[in-house]
Amino acid sequence: MRTTSTVRTTGLLVLAVAGTVALAGCTGGAGSDPTATVTRTVAASPTSATGAGSSSTPSTTPSSTPTCGPADGAAAAAGPIADLPVPAGLEGARWDASRADTTAYDGCAALSAVTVSVVDATASSPVAVLLFHDGTYLGTATKEQYAFVPGVTRTAPDALRVEYRYAMPADSNADPTGRATATYTWDDGAGRVEMTGDVPPTP
Repeated sequence: MRTTSTVRTTGLLVLAVAGTVALAGCTGGAGSDPTATVTRTVAASPTSATGAGSSSTPSTTPSSTPTCGPADGAAAAAGPIADLPVPAGLEGARWDASRADTTAYDGCAALSAVTVSVVDATASSPVAVLLFHDGTYLGTATKEQYAFVPGVTRTAPDALRVEYRYAMPADSNADPTGRATATYTWDDGAGRVEMTGDVPPTP
């Protein structure tokens, strides 16, 4: 599903629907057809998130903003992870900050990320992608935390590509073949993150 969403630093949820398509918040749901085209504008809450085990490109040049946040991604993400609500249906679970993946984090980058999953995670456990601007936590990439570890790649100091994985009907949890790719870009003029692309379809 073609998607455009916005993460505001205020953490307020805003929904603007393009055309006549009505969508709910940043649920991340793309419907049953991952190839459908939709446009939406959303602001993520700073207390919701996705993903451990992400990957990233080597460190890139910092943003033009002279302010940098914590150099240590684990330190930057500790508070947000502690405040992150557990996924629906997993009320007894806890996010595992000790195993958060900080390879896509850069305290001086216009946009970077930390991913985290739950304690004793399995292959299909939910993963949260936390977004940061100059080391300041913005919120999660999507309101819903999807199963399976996504691939998170820094493509520029102000842009991230997230490849979500999901199980197709004949797949096992050990080898999901579904893919959905979203791009997150920091808009310095607007002071927010723009999201375009696809997320996993809603079951």
